[in-house]
Order: sequence, then structure tokens, then C-alpha cells
Amino acid sequence: MRSSPWICAALFGLASLPSTASAYEDQATLGLAVGWAGIPNSSTLPRNGIDVGLTAGFGITDAWGIQGVLSYNVFPDDRRLQMGVAGLEAIYLLDIVRFVPIFGFGVDGMLSAYNGRTRGDFAIHALLGVDYLIDARWLVGADGRAYWVTTNGGSFLDPLFFTVAARVGVRFDTR
Repeated sequence: MRSSPWICAALFGLASLPSTASAYEDQATLGLAVGWAGIPNSSTLPRNGIDVGLTAGFGITDAWGIQGVLSYNVFPDDRRLQMGVAGLEAIYLLDIVRFVPIFGFGVDGMLSAYNGRTRGDFAIHALLGVDYLIDARWLVGADGRAYWVTTNGGSFLDPLFFTVAARVGVRFDTR
């Protein structure tokens, strides 16, 4: 086909134009999440718990953002496991009108207490979520994070744990 090079050139030209969208680079977001925390492969630790988290983030481009995460996880049992997690994550927001799929990854510091012992660990995580934009200011959403405890060799924690939470958030213009 003779028109194929022209079509490819036109598509390349359109793709290389600078983006004029200003979806997230001029916004900050605060959120509160509540949900499930789990260590499904554990044979010694409680497997199911409660996750409560706070997020605060800002956009760095029209699709990428940085977000801080603080969460507290408690696993009720005869010997209760408690975990505090502080993390920083890079998020990619695929803005589709009102529904916004979110993908991300992050690094975390963790402090856990179990059976009279306290330990600090490091973890990395992957994030998958979706937000529904109620209006220009408010959002509701859900997300899941899979954590890999990188320093679990000397830890009483299992190497993998998960959180799944429902979230409400508020957005602010920073301009």
C-alpha cells in the first residue's frame, strides 16, 4: 500500500506533539483507605487482618505522580501481629474520563511487632487500583498492593503480604 508510510508518518507526528493536558501535574491528593491485609502463605502468623492507610501525593506530569503511604495493619489472634508501613511510590494514572486505572510501584520501611518481638524491615511493592472521580474534587476508589519483604531472611515475617482497600480522597489544585 502506498498510503501506509503517510499514515505512519502522520501518526508519528501526532504522537510526538507535546501534551496539552494538565490532569495531574497541578494537583495534590489526600486519601484515607480501609481494607484487608493478608499473609496467605503463613503457617505461623495470623493470615487475615485489617489495613488502615493514609496517602498524600502530587502529580509530576499529566500521567505520573509521586505518593507517600502510611498504613497500619493489625492481625488479630492470640498473639497479635501489628505492622506499620511507611512508603513512597511512583504511580501512573490512566485518565479515562471518570474512571482512572492506577499502576505503580514503591519502596517501604516496615516496623512489626509479634509475640513480644519488634523488628524493622524493608519491602518493595506493586500497586494496582482504580479511582472513580465523583467530581473535580472528590474521588472514591479501590486498590491492591503486593509487598515483598526484602529483608525477611532474619525476620519473623513471611516474604509476601497483600492489602486490598477501599479509598476516599480529595484533590487540591496546586496552581
